[in-house]
Amino acid sequence: MKRIEPLILDTTYILPLFGIQIDLSEDFQKKVKDIWNNRLKGFNVYLPSICLIETMFKLLNEYRKENDYEILNRYQNILPTILNLPIEIFNCEINPKASSIASVIRHSGHLDIMDCWIAGTAVALGGMLLSEDTELILALKEIPETKDLIVWSWADFISEKIEKKTLRK
Repeated sequence: MKRIEPLILDTTYILPLFGIQIDLSEDFQKKVKDIWNNRLKGFNVYLPSICLIETMFKLLNEYRKENDYEILNRYQNILPTILNLPIEIFNCEINPKASSIASVIRHSGHLDIMDCWIAGTAVALGGMLLSEDTELILALKEIPETKDLIVWSWADFISEKIEKKTLRK
């Protein structure tokens, strides 16, 4: 029996659901639906809860520029959708191992504690991290507790996993 591997998502991958545009590839919106529907053969998809908090901060930044309540309202409108997706929400901020690894990453010099918790989640779950954060990826390779963590960018993940027809039918 093939092992089901945890796939941990960075905040980047939920931002479009909240109306925050990102630029990864032309077919990102189409293919990311397979992640949200947890239809990736060999993977269970996890979203660290801290990603939701980070998303709200990004919405607040957008709100400050435009002073439009609808920007803030996106969070409440989209949250039920996220909670009803067939993915696992992982509370990294209350998990001792994820929090410990996050502290190690932060102490090693990575300034964004949200990123630290997200990477800590991947270590705690023994999974693969999907991230576009080059600075984080480079930092993780230098830390003994995270140097063996597998981190893929969206483009690498698509070419290795999705384009090789590993989607569940």
